[in-house]
Order: sequence, then structure tokens, then C-alpha cells
Amino acid sequence: MAARHDQNPLALVKAREKGHPIVKSGLTPRIRKAVDFLVFGHPDRPGENLTGRQAAELVGLTWRTIREALDKPAVKAYFQQMYDTLRAAEKPASVRRMADIRDDSALSKTAAGRRTQLEAAKAIAYAPAGHQITIATQINVGAITPGYVIDLTPDHDEERLQIRHEPRTIDAEPDDLAVFTSR
Repeated sequence: MAARHDQNPLALVKAREKGHPIVKSGLTPRIRKAVDFLVFGHPDRPGENLTGRQAAELVGLTWRTIREALDKPAVKAYFQQMYDTLRAAEKPASVRRMADIRDDSALSKTAAGRRTQLEAAKAIAYAPAGHQITIATQINVGAITPGYVIDLTPDHDEERLQIRHEPRTIDAEPDDLAVFTSR
């Protein structure tokens, strides 16, 4: 039985010397294979989509392990890369399908068919933009607290200099004091 760190000082020293365990990326070969199954399907059964539980079962892991691995940045990046690869690989087939729909003579007999052909032609002609660019600017103006202002400019006016050096006097007469008494 291992010693507890809080009760044995020697165990605490050894634990500190050992250092921290190395954090792994989580992208193991089995996780990589499970991600491939999720994105591309089973290689032996083309066209069959696999759920997360089925992919986990095929690689010998639990669905919880796959789900937790997908939260790690390296696994998430690999998943996104494979998903983008699949999307890029499927674009030509989609364009061919839209061209077939656009050129189908049976569809041009009805209004709904012609509308479908028009939508297919629009989809072929106008490729949607990949990403939108958004520029955001934020200007924070905090409350300005008043404080002392010190004027460091040199004085050139002689009258102001003389006035500043003279002592201040009060030219007022004191008022008569009224005494109030209260009972």
C-alpha cells in the first residue's frame, strides 16, 4: 500500500522530486481509428454510417472513452481535419449530382421540376463563401476621475508673480455676534 503524502514526509518529498506526469495528447492509434470510423464509416462495409458506440466497440474502447477523447484539443483537431477531408472529397460527387439534376429532361415537364433544376444550377454556379470575415472594434472609455492639475509652465507676467508672493489678507469686518440662549 502506498504511503499517503499528507502523513509521511518522505513520501511527500519523493512525490515532489518525481515531478508532474506528462500530459498526453490523447490521440492514440485506437482513438485515431475510432475517429476514422466515425467520419468515413466502416472500411469493409461501404456506405454504412457508424455511431459513436459502434465505432468504440470496433476499436475495443468504451463510448465514454471516445467521448472524453474528443474533448482533447489534439483529437478534436484530428477529427476536424478528417471531416474537412471528407467534405472536400465529396464535393465533386455533389457537383456531378447537381449537374445531372439540372440536365434531367424529365424534370423540365413540371413547375416543381423546373424549380429543382434552377436550384441545382444556382448551386453549381454560385459557390458559397467559405468563411465570413468579421471585424469588431471595441473602444472602452472608463470614467475619468478628477484630480490635481499642476501647471508647470513658466510664468512670464511680472504682476502675477508679485501677486502670488504677497500674503493673503481678508478685508472684511466681523459681524456682530448674536447670542442665542435656550431654556
